[in-house]
Amino acid sequence: MGLTISGAALVLALLGIDLRQVAETLAQAEYLYLIPATVAMLTYLVIRSVRWRLLLGSAVSLSRCFWVTGIGYLVSNVLPFRLGDPARAVVIGRGGQVSTAAALSTVVVERVLDMLMVVALLAGVTPFVSGVGSAISAGLVAGGAALGASAVLLTLAFRPDWGRRAVRWVLGWIPRLDPERWARMLDGLFEGLAPLRSGRRGLALLAWSLVTWACVVAFYWAMLRAFLPRPPALAAPFLVCVLGLGMAVPSSPGAVGVFHAVARYGLTAPFDVPTDQAVTVAFAVHAFQYVLMCLLGLVGLARESLSLGWVRAQIANVEEVG
Repeated sequence: MGLTISGAALVLALLGIDLRQVAETLAQAEYLYLIPATVAMLTYLVIRSVRWRLLLGSAVSLSRCFWVTGIGYLVSNVLPFRLGDPARAVVIGRGGQVSTAAALSTVVVERVLDMLMVVALLAGVTPFVSGVGSAISAGLVAGGAALGASAVLLTLAFRPDWGRRAVRWVLGWIPRLDPERWARMLDGLFEGLAPLRSGRRGLALLAWSLVTWACVVAFYWAMLRAFLPRPPALAAPFLVCVLGLGMAVPSSPGAVGVFHAVARYGLTAPFDVPTDQAVTVAFAVHAFQYVLMCLLGLVGLARESLSLGWVRAQIANVEEVG
């Protein structure tokens, strides 16, 4: 299904473009702006690693969080089903400082924080952008889901015994299964929620999340400026929002097609960016991110002395346990 959606989205992204205009846009681009784009992306990864370390605890080094984060992006780019987050949990759990189950719960917290940031940014941007009613609707749905998930995570953080009882109750309905054995294996999921019980740490997580997404906006502004002489002021934050929501759509590895279609229409519909320029930006941003993240992921695998095949096999084991 993901391949079908990606193929259809790629057709939509390329519909009606003039390759000569695309070549002209590439020839006239100011590639000097790729330098601040690279700085913004690397800063984003560092800040994201700082936030993850807050959830994991000080026993895990910041350097390891950074490189394992790169491994997660590499896995999502080259393997189906967007397995980057489970891959991070599996790899970080190898060190023994934190269990894989606890690491998985921190990844869930991260994703909820990211969705809250995207929704908040969308709420601040869309009132000043015309013709984006569908984006507002999608933002409201995503915002409701993120708030609901936040409430559940906070409840489980303060009342982990409720979660453990719920897990045992569900497992009890599964035939031919030892519920107590499996429940003990899943108890680690609630360990990763412990930082949410601290108000100080919770505020720090929100603050780092704000900085994280500010870096993403800076990255998109630099990429837009490289290919558009005068990018609309709100194009970068709006593009961050619609791409953040659009990545929830099932697709092939690396979100090929879906990313390009969302980026194209996210620039042409509300900002009247010429189609050929919008498509050029979409492909350039995706290629830049893809190559950079894959390179960092390969370095991360080398530092961990792992292969992509090993990571994939371990993820399969985690999925079987789930």
